[in-house]
Amino acid sequence: MITVDDLSIRYPGQMKSVLDHITLTIDQGTTLLLGRSGSGKTTLLHALAGLTPEVIEVEQTGTVTRSGSVGVLFQNPEEQFCMETIGREIAFSLENRSIPRAEMDERIEQLLALVGLPLPFSTPIASLSGGMKQRLALAAVLALEPTILLLDEPTAQIDPIGQHELMALIFRIQKEHDLTIVLIEHQLDVCLPYVDQVVLLEDGSVTSIAHPRDLFPQAYTELQSKGIAVPSLYPYTLETLPIDGPQAARLHVPLPVAIAGRPLLHVAELSTKAPYPLTDATFSLQTGEWIMVLGANGSGKSTLLATLGRLLPHRGTYQLQERPVHRYPRRRFYEHVGYVFQQPDLQFLKLTVEAEIDWSHRAAASNARAALLERLELASVKQQSPLALSTGQQRRLSVATMLGQTKDLLLLDEPTFGQDGLTTRRLMEQLLTEQQNGTTLVMATHDMELVAQYANRVLVMEQGQIVFDGRPNELFADIALLTRCQLQRPLLYQFQEVKRDANERVTVR
Repeated sequence: MITVDDLSIRYPGQMKSVLDHITLTIDQGTTLLLGRSGSGKTTLLHALAGLTPEVIEVEQTGTVTRSGSVGVLFQNPEEQFCMETIGREIAFSLENRSIPRAEMDERIEQLLALVGLPLPFSTPIASLSGGMKQRLALAAVLALEPTILLLDEPTAQIDPIGQHELMALIFRIQKEHDLTIVLIEHQLDVCLPYVDQVVLLEDGSVTSIAHPRDLFPQAYTELQSKGIAVPSLYPYTLETLPIDGPQAARLHVPLPVAIAGRPLLHVAELSTKAPYPLTDATFSLQTGEWIMVLGANGSGKSTLLATLGRLLPHRGTYQLQERPVHRYPRRRFYEHVGYVFQQPDLQFLKLTVEAEIDWSHRAAASNARAALLERLELASVKQQSPLALSTGQQRRLSVATMLGQTKDLLLLDEPTFGQDGLTTRRLMEQLLTEQQNGTTLVMATHDMELVAQYANRVLVMEQGQIVFDGRPNELFADIALLTRCQLQRPLLYQFQEVKRDANERVTVR
């Protein structure tokens, strides 16, 4: 379906090629592009789509030949929207196929239901959560009825249960319509059961092409040592995973201890009228806590963080260090509170990565700023514009601008989105250092494994309200709440239940 012959790509102003003499054949079925953040996966996907060099300006040699029509789901779905409402966005795709107006409403309704987004056609796209935008973008692409579907991290902003549902939906559609799918995905256990071949990219070159069963688990340790994403279970399931095997041993994660610091923040009946309203939130935070905010797409997680960051008007009580926040001048408030946006490009101010770090860490020594760039693997792109980085690199830069500033409170909206295994670990280690230095962290995430490993406390949101406030292990025991809020227990807890059930069956016999 796609043939790539000696493809090389270099972005303007860069000395090194992002892709270096790639030769590749993609047959009908499913191909996974696997590699570190910044290894060239998204650039290759753009080349497969025909976006380079005509739409995305690059220096390109070699050829890409496609046998069929192409639909693309970008890593950041906002980059592909061109209309204001969800109905008009899908209608635009249908108009490109000359679908009669009389048929459009029914097709739009079917597509929205298909991707789990049964909202009124008039719903503004700007009012959607990140995960909902991901679903809408997929619906708009499916409306084109492509024969080749290119997906750049389709589940990255989707809640845990929704990840499995969306991936199952994509591959059900593939089977029904004989689609060829090429995807980039870090949630490997969600997608590997459907994958026919894995193309491994390292530093812009293809180093391996193999069926997942031939790549995992044989090269598991080598890949993990390089920071490349590896599955937690594949080729096993929770039911078939050997109890004494190495993968089972890696599932063990100790729970963080509770933190008893001094009072930092208190809110009571805090409400706001954002697209996803916050209603009567009441809780207090202690210094040095790590709180993770969970919930289904559209439950109000980002609204809560934006309200705590004074980015939205609010009603109710909001005190920082026992002082109402409205009594803080804004400059003074942000000396105490840092914020990392869900869309990282919203907070960049300078022309280069290095200038961004120098400005945000102007009180730090130059060698400390350089060490931070090295630690988060941004030194090689320090002279590039932040807007020219991959989404994963942008995310690391946005977090880096807030690190080491001795903030009392740091608000982070999905900081590990778009990261490979190694950069996720490094980001979390940096945040752990901030916590140990007394910073209180409030972090929205869909990654339940990170919740189990780092969170001292969790807040679960449902329809704009906090419906759970407590320890992670207390949440993991509440199956009804987890199911209702589109969450799932970490793999360790699921595996322990499977072992317990197996032992009980043996005892009964």
